[in-house]
Amino acid sequence: MLRRREGFAPNLCRLVLQVTLYGSWAFGLFPFTLDPQTRQLRRHRWLLVYGVAINLFLLCIVVLLSEYSEETAQSLEVFQRNHLLGLMNVIIGVLALIASCGIIFISFWKSGQALCIFNELLGLEHRHFGCLDVEDSSKFNFYVIQKGMSVVGELMGLVVVNFGMPEYTMSYLYLALLCLTQFCVHLVVTQIYLAILYIYRSVWLINRQLLGVVSRLRVDPFSDSSRIRLLLFLYGRLLALNKQMETTFNGQITLILTSALAGNIVVIYFLIVYTVSLGQLSISLAIFPYSLIMNVWDYWLSISVCDLTERTGRHTSTILKLFSDLEHTDEDLERSINEFTWLCSHRRFRFGLYGLCSVNSETGFQMIVTSFMYLLCLVQFDFMNL
Repeated sequence: MLRRREGFAPNLCRLVLQVTLYGSWAFGLFPFTLDPQTRQLRRHRWLLVYGVAINLFLLCIVVLLSEYSEETAQSLEVFQRNHLLGLMNVIIGVLALIASCGIIFISFWKSGQALCIFNELLGLEHRHFGCLDVEDSSKFNFYVIQKGMSVVGELMGLVVVNFGMPEYTMSYLYLALLCLTQFCVHLVVTQIYLAILYIYRSVWLINRQLLGVVSRLRVDPFSDSSRIRLLLFLYGRLLALNKQMETTFNGQITLILTSALAGNIVVIYFLIVYTVSLGQLSISLAIFPYSLIMNVWDYWLSISVCDLTERTGRHTSTILKLFSDLEHTDEDLERSINEFTWLCSHRRFRFGLYGLCSVNSETGFQMIVTSFMYLLCLVQFDFMNL
């Protein structure tokens, strides 16, 4: 999966993949080692113990230091002026801690299921997709690079808030540990993000090969079309893998999206209180739009990769319709196309939240609208204090 490609964007993409892999190993968030003979991952017991220990230690230290930091924060003028904002700050802090613990420790709890998913992706890459030219698959590199940049932007946001928020500073030790904890959370999130992207990339390659078969049959109706059967088999494996990923990662995806939206509500409310209640208009308040942009960017990337995979799967059905315009007498090809069409119509690529809804652009917009409705309710509830 980390094979070498040429060009600036592929090399930057490779750098993001390497940082994710080695960073996950360093913090014990990827408790697997590669067997060079079988080219499969194996779960390493001591890496798992190390990961649980170091992340539990980081979270405990952050919780202990956050008590002192919270006492200092509650004495700020903005919290004295608006007690609801102070209460929201505490609640969101607790929710962020719960989300961080959940995202990290669910990854340890379900490491066995994750191992099966990663091994299946490795097998598909090594046996079927690794030898193909994917230079035109620019969206893969594009989304990987964006994810790396968004993580850097999120971590910079923590530093900017510390030095830019009026009348507020936190200890350098607490800031460093908080950044490390958030980096660990982002590493786990990036692993899920990349797994979804590899599903997209595999489906995209199948679609391109289907288009290649259509082009050959248009030129020569008697050309070999036996590869359709293999593509049908691979498509079925990817659908099964998609279902397995949905079952394994739906808890973490729910925590990721929920915490992002809750954080956005608080950031906007902070900005409203500073500008309306306190009447402060200074360059330091730019930290709030910056944090909002970074949060929305990271949130929308999570939505986009799920939506991209879903749309790419739907495009397969469109490509299969092209075979109906071809003139051929191959019964095996006709049978394979019918099975392929049936598979695409009855099973689709989707990433759901416990079966309640699919994660796609439509759901993403609905969640953003819902968060703004909650913000309006807050403003109306606390209107007299603004």
